Amino acid sequence: MSMRKRGEVLLKLLPVRSQAMDTATIWERLKAQGVTASLRTVQRDLDRLAEDYPHIQKERTANGYRWWADRALSRLSLLPADAMNLTMILDHAARFGMQAQVEKLALLRDYARALLKDTHPSADWTKKISSTTRFVMLRPSRIDPEVLRTLQHALLDDFAVEASYLKRGAQEPRTYRLKPLGLSFQDSNIYLSCVFEGYRPGAPVRALPLHRFVSARTIVDVLGAPEDFDINAVSARRSLVDLQSDRPVELVLLLGKDMYQRLVENPLVEGQRLQPEADGRWLLAAHLHLSQGLKLWLLSQGDTLEVIRPMQLRDEIAATAARMAALYEVPQKTTA
Repeated sequence: MSMRKRGEVLLKLLPVRSQAMDTATIWERLKAQGVTASLRTVQRDLDRLAEDYPHIQKERTANGYRWWADRALSRLSLLPADAMNLTMILDHAARFGMQAQVEKLALLRDYARALLKDTHPSADWTKKISSTTRFVMLRPSRIDPEVLRTLQHALLDDFAVEASYLKRGAQEPRTYRLKPLGLSFQDSNIYLSCVFEGYRPGAPVRALPLHRFVSARTIVDVLGAPEDFDINAVSARRSLVDLQSDRPVELVLLLGKDMYQRLVENPLVEGQRLQPEADGRWLLAAHLHLSQGLKLWLLSQGDTLEVIRPMQLRDEIAATAARMAALYEVPQKTTA
């Protein structure tokens, strides 16, 4: 790696004075980022940077020097590993319904890609970094970018909005006055947490998909809204992700070997407990909220697991599975 590129990495690594690092520590941090250079080379690089940047300082210690930067650096610089992380994050966001938002960050994305390319000119990073999922993802719904901008500005400025909204199944849109409270990116869609005009304390918060908004404009009227709204609170998640229990409940599953191995590597939740059974299967116990997402995940696992408790959830899964099986018991009709 060239001195210029090592210098960019060093500029990013240097802390404020209260967290000053000695040369050996900086050298170790560089190696952790995949930068190969000798300790002596790093020392020379730091000396050159101190000559070029007066805000980079050092002080002598018993074993050498400690380094820091007096103020925030004015130039953009990313570590190679951070450039890779940023590229993966932006690609992942684009795949999961945030293409328009990623395009707004094109300069930052292109800078990260260029840094990766400059680090290893012969490498094609599009063949080395991937964002994917084992599930089939629906294509994102079309969202009017002006609607999204209006709602974002309303959130930033604490405004209300007047919106034209087309309910599912409706023939014509209706006009509503509402107070935006938060935005949630879910799978391929974006949802707005909000309350409507006439809100009374304790009333439920609504979640509206942005692709059903026809138009929106900010208004200065003061509309009632919950105090200290938190989009992660149960009251908000009840509408956002169809949360069906106010508190976590105990979920008990009986797992086949393959599902057991998968959940050892990727736990369902933190704190899950696994216990072997005499028949070679495993019993999993965990606490989590009941939700539509949980039901969909359980159904997607087919016969690799069995719901033991809660009994209501077991009955719901069994009934859905029975209806699915009935569809395939009917002889398939053939067409001429």
